[in-house]
Amino acid sequence: MKIALKITPQRSTQYANMAEILATPELLSSPLSPFITAVTTTTLAGQSYLLATLDEASPHFPTLPALIPILSRLAATSEIYEYFDALGDMQGPLLRPLEPQFTPFVPLEMAEIRRYKGKTNEIFTHVMLNIALFAGDYAAQCTERLRILDPLAGGGTTLFLALAAGYDAFGIETERQDIESTAIFVRQYLRSEHIPFKELAERSRRAGRRYQFEIGRKGATRVLVLAHGDTAQANLHMQEVPGGPRVHAIVGDLPYGIQHFAEISGMLQKALPTWERLLLPGGTLALAWNATRIDRATIVALLEQHTRLHIRNEPPYTQLVHPVDRVIKKRDIIVAVKNP
Repeated sequence: MKIALKITPQRSTQYANMAEILATPELLSSPLSPFITAVTTTTLAGQSYLLATLDEASPHFPTLPALIPILSRLAATSEIYEYFDALGDMQGPLLRPLEPQFTPFVPLEMAEIRRYKGKTNEIFTHVMLNIALFAGDYAAQCTERLRILDPLAGGGTTLFLALAAGYDAFGIETERQDIESTAIFVRQYLRSEHIPFKELAERSRRAGRRYQFEIGRKGATRVLVLAHGDTAQANLHMQEVPGGPRVHAIVGDLPYGIQHFAEISGMLQKALPTWERLLLPGGTLALAWNATRIDRATIVALLEQHTRLHIRNEPPYTQLVHPVDRVIKKRDIIVAVKNP
């Protein structure tokens, strides 16, 4: 069987190139990886596609209805087709559209329309979220209700994408203004879209201001928590949240604008042990950073020194390097799993 996946269209060549680079490792990190024998990129009618060959003779090969929900959640690709070189006497390539099997819990546009300084591209963030979940012990449960923490939440892009995926989302941010403006945006957006929610504001917490939202209709809700404070005290910010403090994945974007590695190193030395404790066994840490200034070996060494996480230092997890712009010539992602 061959599947053609359309590379997600982007508003600029820069982002289109990024999506094309990330599409293959995202697919190869997914639960479908054991059944994939070849992946190539191709152009059909002027559009870029990923062409994946799947071995239907593999033991436990999933049915098409089981494949589609996973393919529908991929971020770097957007449309799914069954690919044929020919059908009878009719020469191809020929594509049969396959209906996506994914309904976002909140609209994906929630992450797209929120604009703020330092925002990371939504497709990249979505790829990082997927790869984090695919790398650990919860890959087969990626369509279920999981728990995601962004310990460097900024304006909330990761959190909104986690919500859209049907996960509970928890964010910690040191800049109070970012947390407060994000809380305002959440209220305004949910009201404008007529999405029911309840809010609990906690003003008297010593650790910092925290906003809790219960989103959705009764019996099918998700939790969004926004906490202001030091990420090295993430354990305090995750106290008394619905479902307890531990999460299936921690996904964060290290600050790109910091000139000196010592600042990032100092923050990680304090925060990494706390983040590790918050991960469930088999859970995953995924961090993106500006690899123009800091090489991969340095980040690997930091994780090895301050955690006991198993670093996924093999393909496809070492194939995520891509250019961002003229300043950030290389961005990378490191993925590490907590041993069961």
